[in-house]
Amino acid sequence: MEDIIYYAPAKINFFLRIGEKGRSNFHKIQSLMRKIGIFDKICFKITNGPYKIRVVSGEVIKKSSINADIESISNENNIVIKAAKGFFAKSNIANKGVDVLIEKNIPFNAGLGGGSSDAAGLLSKLNEAFGNVLNRRKMMELALYIGSDVPFFLTAKDAVVSGFGDNIIEIKEGILPKYFIVLILPDFGINTKEAYMSYDDFLLTNNMNYYNIQYLDFQCSDFKTLEFANDFESVMFEKYPILKEIKESFISYGAEASLLSGSGSTVFGAFKTSDSAGTYVDNLKSFPFHKRVALSSLSATL
Repeated sequence: MEDIIYYAPAKINFFLRIGEKGRSNFHKIQSLMRKIGIFDKICFKITNGPYKIRVVSGEVIKKSSINADIESISNENNIVIKAAKGFFAKSNIANKGVDVLIEKNIPFNAGLGGGSSDAAGLLSKLNEAFGNVLNRRKMMELALYIGSDVPFFLTAKDAVVSGFGDNIIEIKEGILPKYFIVLILPDFGINTKEAYMSYDDFLLTNNMNYYNIQYLDFQCSDFKTLEFANDFESVMFEKYPILKEIKESFISYGAEASLLSGSGSTVFGAFKTSDSAGTYVDNLKSFPFHKRVALSSLSATL
């Protein structure tokens, strides 16, 4: 069988609220997620087994100062291999495997959903290759089993995601304004599991409650009144002051919004024009934190 190639986009969170824990000790969330123009390139072929994966640095990573241990994710615990195994099990297809090569441009532990996006793309392409053996409901069930962000990456470009990642309201293309996005990744990553543990400790210490998650009936007009907020910022800005400095730098240059993406460590600024975004990038070295920037990237919402 010929090689199958696809491009998996990164995401950012225009808001992220964290609710109480539920099943399997996972938190409910509520978030507006948008895909952006940074992609991992995945090339794979279907084999008769076993499962193989190799991850290499893409051009974005190569041009950065990210000290990524790529080899650490080149193993069968990779979420992409979990997706492949899950697909063949759920579709009752025996004696098959995949040989995967990932050209990594989306940093990991960055809050950009790279692994989830890679896994969702593989699920979609495998299903196509086998004649769409799994319907949409089964695909979404499988995606949720693989990871809470994976179902979002099976949807359209923008969506409001609630609950455990299982309640998704897709937003039609053109409804939300297009932004030019500048990503700033400092010289460290943040593990998602550890971020949630830190948030739990923060609420307990300060005798605070989790956000009351509601299932939104999102309308296009709601975007104008949205509060751009990320609950992780209250914890991560205290733990890593550079993140707050980066956010403030975006605001000082007129960004429409600036937030920590996911649990971090990426902070993004959303600008109305490419010129205003470019001006920020051109002046990045004027900020004291610039020597600790591992990656700066200009893209756009898709």
